[in-house]
Amino acid sequence: MHEALSKYDDFSIVSRDLTDVSAFTLSALVHNEMHFLPPFLEHYRKLGVGRFIFVDDRSTDGTAAYLDKQPDVMVLKSNRKYGDKIAAEDAEALGLPHRRLELLWRMLLVEKYALDEWSLHLDADEFLDLPEGMSISDFTAKLGDDNGRAIMAAMIDMYPATVSDLADMADDPVIDLDKTWYFDGEEHLRLRKGKAPKTIHPGSRARLLAKHDLNPKSAWLETRLRKYLGLKIPRYNTILKPVLLRGECGLRFESAHSVDLKTSERILLPLRHYKFNGPIHARIHRATTSGGNTRGGLEYKHLKQLLAAMQETDLDFRYRKSVRYTGFDDFRRAGIAVGFD
Repeated sequence: MHEALSKYDDFSIVSRDLTDVSAFTLSALVHNEMHFLPPFLEHYRKLGVGRFIFVDDRSTDGTAAYLDKQPDVMVLKSNRKYGDKIAAEDAEALGLPHRRLELLWRMLLVEKYALDEWSLHLDADEFLDLPEGMSISDFTAKLGDDNGRAIMAAMIDMYPATVSDLADMADDPVIDLDKTWYFDGEEHLRLRKGKAPKTIHPGSRARLLAKHDLNPKSAWLETRLRKYLGLKIPRYNTILKPVLLRGECGLRFESAHSVDLKTSERILLPLRHYKFNGPIHARIHRATTSGGNTRGGLEYKHLKQLLAAMQETDLDFRYRKSVRYTGFDDFRRAGIAVGFD
């Protein structure tokens, strides 16, 4: 382990030492995730995950107590916080473009618990889909050396039919994955040999922000011209993420969406992302007032503006290519899940 990285390894085990347990591992950073954790654990247990390692960033909603009761979960804590910055000289020594502590936490989880083995690295609102009956171990057993050491996923925002449906979810203590959810049913990313995947469709948030002239990465006039000329929607959020890694010493997370490992050029996994969820307004309030969220709460500020605009003008999240989600095959048919033919 690099000396600059080891300086920030102050993890202590809060509950259940599973360090020596041999099982497929999933790691995640969590903060107040009780809305997602019960279905999250259920989902990944069904996929064959046998060991969960969470870094709990000072949750106050019962997350720690809930995880303490789970026999296959190890909880870690740090004296530092997710939003802390590391020393500039340490970021330079590690070759990091950012000084965010959370990147080091991700690197530490790999180096301490998942070296030279496949493991999942996700957030609590992200649900990976595989073909019916396939476990994560079944999937990794088929991976050859030509797939590198990282498998990327297309992050697909899931949404209800309308803003009213979203408001009705506000009182749900836990997200209900069995409710009616939709996604943008078209190819999002196209794999290319020797290059990063090409963005074909930038996702539902980019689509909705453009529709309401709210995309901060595109000027108002440019957005109107794109609509008039039928040009591509401007990008907004990153929709590509490395979720399945075969860890190695010195691995570097350049961001939560980028890792310096050779990635597969023939497989793209579908990752359901429940950004539009019941407590979204409460999350927006916390993120925009606390300043602790990455990017200073800007993403949630834009979501606040979007939901307000939709409430006034168009309640519907859907468009002509929206698909009601029923399972993995929906993503395969849409060209989102790649490499499973």
